[in-house]
Amino acid sequence: MGRRKTSSPGGLAAFAILAVVCLILFTVYVKEDPDSGPLHTVQLGAMEVLRPVHGVVGALAWPFQTVGGYVQGAFGAAEREAQLEEELMRYREQAAENARLVQENQRLREMLDGQRAGYEYSPLARVIAPVGGQFANRIVINVGSEDGVKPEQPVVVGNNTLVGRTTERVTPNTAEVMLITDQAFAAGVTTVPPASFDRSTGEVQPPEDEGVVYGEGLLQTSWEGSLGIDYVELSDRVEKDDYVITSGRAGERELLFPPGLFVGTVASVSSQDLDQYKKIVVSPAVNPDALREVRVIIDW
Repeated sequence: MGRRKTSSPGGLAAFAILAVVCLILFTVYVKEDPDSGPLHTVQLGAMEVLRPVHGVVGALAWPFQTVGGYVQGAFGAAEREAQLEEELMRYREQAAENARLVQENQRLREMLDGQRAGYEYSPLARVIAPVGGQFANRIVINVGSEDGVKPEQPVVVGNNTLVGRTTERVTPNTAEVMLITDQAFAAGVTTVPPASFDRSTGEVQPPEDEGVVYGEGLLQTSWEGSLGIDYVELSDRVEKDDYVITSGRAGERELLFPPGLFVGTVASVSSQDLDQYKKIVVSPAVNPDALREVRVIIDW
């Protein structure tokens, strides 16, 4: 069996001596003059000796510190750029949404401000579905018989601009609308100079010359898909850019629509010696594909 090693009495004595010496040196260091004391003098000398070494180490470390600062700055700049780009994207999206809301508010305000005295309108109706077909151009709206809607009533947007009429397909909460570009649609119309028509009231000033007769005929879409006016006499006054409005009658017979609903403008007018009537092409005021909200005139 080996012998257990024991602490040497000499080691303990050395430790005790070192502790006493350290205590003595610390006491002397504290009490001596900082400018002329021997211990302070030794400390200053050691610092002077090590100063060049400290300078060399600092010079060697400077490039690494600089590169580290550049790298840290680059990462910080990239992160900030990403944050700014994200904020810019949010601002753009918010601006686009605000512009859309302004346009929608303006459109709805025009719908409400265009009501005529003596007319009764349905609640504002949204287009909920298109009704397609080779010769059909129709939509479905979310108002129906419970809102006073009946078949063959005029459907308008904005300041009483005619876009179509209701069909026989009217339910308590929905109605089908035949648009003016549908080939089955027809309406009695007249052409008037823009200065002679008041869109807010639907009133038309008569021609100053008693011998002038405004063009009057039947609005409908041809088989070629062109919206025009048929049966306008060659002697009637019709010019390009004239307003096309509902006449409310055909001869002595009242039609489905009240007079003075705006339809569009005359895009072209022509005639030849052998023609019995003028050839008139109409540009509708409203693009049927862009319809979102409409109103039905349920009484006038």
